[in-house]
Amino acid sequence: MIKEKVKDFLDKQLVDFTNFRYEFEEDGEYLYVMFKEAFGEQVDIETTFKIIKDTLYFHSTSFGWKAVEKGSGNKFFWIEITKESKI
Repeated sequence: MIKEKVKDFLDKQLVDFTNFRYEFEEDGEYLYVMFKEAFGEQVDIETTFKIIKDTLYFHSTSFGWKAVEKGSGNKFFWIEITKESKI
C-alpha cells in the first residue's frame, strides 16, 4: 500500500519532468526513495515516507514529518530535493 501511494505521489509531482531516476526500498512501515538523478544531474538523495492514519507523510531533515497529500505539504518534498541537488 505505501509503495503505491508514494509512486502515485511521485508520478504527480514529477509529471512534467523526464530527468528524475529513483529506486524504492521498503523497511517495515517506512519506504525509502533513493534518487539517483534529479533535474538531469547525478545525485544521491535518500527520502523517507510513511503512512500515518491513512495519510502519506514525508520526512524532511529540516522540517520533520510532513503530510504531503494535504494542502501545500508537497513543498517540503521539493525543498528537500532542490536543496540536496546541485540546481
